[in-house]
Amino acid sequence: MKFHNLLLLLLPLSVIAQKNTIDKGIVYYTLGNDTTIIQHFEYNNHTYKTTFIQFTGAITKCEAEGMLDVNGNLKEVKSYNYRITGDGNWELTTKGINTFNGDSTIYIATNSQGVFVSRRSFPGQGILANGMDIASFYIFPYVGFYAPQKRGDTLFHRQLSFNRFRNFIVSRRSKNELRIGSNLMGYLTSSVDKKGRLQKIEGVGSSLNIRATVNRINIDPNILDAIAVRRNGAAGTAVRTLRDTARVIIGNTTIEVDYWRPLKRGREIFGNVVPWNRVWRTGANNATQLRLTNDITIGEKKLPKGVYGIWSYPTESKWELIINKNANAWGTDHDHVADVFRIPLSIEKTAMPVEVMKISLVKQEEKKAMLLIEWDTYRAFAQIAVD
Repeated sequence: MKFHNLLLLLLPLSVIAQKNTIDKGIVYYTLGNDTTIIQHFEYNNHTYKTTFIQFTGAITKCEAEGMLDVNGNLKEVKSYNYRITGDGNWELTTKGINTFNGDSTIYIATNSQGVFVSRRSFPGQGILANGMDIASFYIFPYVGFYAPQKRGDTLFHRQLSFNRFRNFIVSRRSKNELRIGSNLMGYLTSSVDKKGRLQKIEGVGSSLNIRATVNRINIDPNILDAIAVRRNGAAGTAVRTLRDTARVIIGNTTIEVDYWRPLKRGREIFGNVVPWNRVWRTGANNATQLRLTNDITIGEKKLPKGVYGIWSYPTESKWELIINKNANAWGTDHDHVADVFRIPLSIEKTAMPVEVMKISLVKQEEKKAMLLIEWDTYRAFAQIAVD
């Protein structure tokens, strides 16, 4: 065997697949019927230039250049972040630099005057990172170039988050399909062509709940600015979730549920956005939080005063409410070891769909209340009492 061929056998498959890879296009990320993010990207052998426009409550733009290592992990990302003004111009808000320095990943942000704003550090190196700019997180157009080539093989990376990391996998499910994600993000299906180029993403049921398609025909980056200006004039931004708190006082006990309220947006919710037979965070973003000033009984279970995470487990025939010791979980990061208990929820179908998910605490008697969860065509509830 020639030395050159032997060397190829010793190299990771991802490196062989990566050789002389060039790609560019526009990715449209949708949440239900809304396009919430548009990404223009140009990729060339471990480096990329990308621009994002986000329509999530406010219109913002991120322009970035990044570099990946031979395994697809972040080495350096430099970003410029803008917001759109009333007259349709871009105003610089922050500059960010995210670098891996050999044993840790450091992100530093400054404002438009160069004044230090924030710094975050993580142990080791990761394929993506939370809490930075979007260019360090939405790396989906490049993942296919570093994916394992053999069906059933999995590469293990890190998702950097909250000054720690979670395992992030890239797994080859078939010739043109990858499974990517973590227990924090949830798991998405990425469709790629034989060159590893992204074709589409199916992420409904993950923390992101997105779908995505790629356009490689008309890919002038100026399209993004034109769309942003048009949406700004039409006030067409899409608020994905709303923050809310339900509160009730029964006896001398205050009960609160702090949560994020996702919107239906024309989507099929249960069995799709919220899959059957899987733990659901019962809201959006960070897990729903239950706060108690005194002990209560929920269902038939005693629960001491304190702060808890609320999860649920819906199936087509029955639902369960899960009380968890971790009140600060994020996304789909449910730790079953921290479960306090599970109780059954009563469920009903509603006559009219509920557009914005709602959790209510409804007082029934002096020392009794009902916990009520409503979204789409389902209503689930449990009884609460105090001594």
